[in-house]
Amino acid sequence: MSKYKFKVHSAIYSCDASSSTTVAGYDVTQKVQVLLRNKNREGVLKIDGNVIENPIADNKKCFAILVTVVYPDGKILTRFCSCSEGSTIDLKMSGVVCSF
Repeated sequence: MSKYKFKVHSAIYSCDASSSTTVAGYDVTQKVQVLLRNKNREGVLKIDGNVIENPIADNKKCFAILVTVVYPDGKILTRFCSCSEGSTIDLKMSGVVCSF
């Protein structure tokens, strides 16, 4: 069992809609939380069909996540990460650390 713990506050993806001023966003917070709890306890996410669906097959998607990581040494950091479809994110190291 991993010594890392993850709390997903928000995970979304959207499609490139360059011909529109409105871009639809899709909430995948629960889906990603389940992946991190059951299948990927080390926090490395491949942003593919396991995370995002394909409502518009020809458009590349963008993904963003706000997640709190509890490290084995007890350190707790909240991180914001984003990437494009096909990328891999290591939630323990990627993105920027947020302070509230």
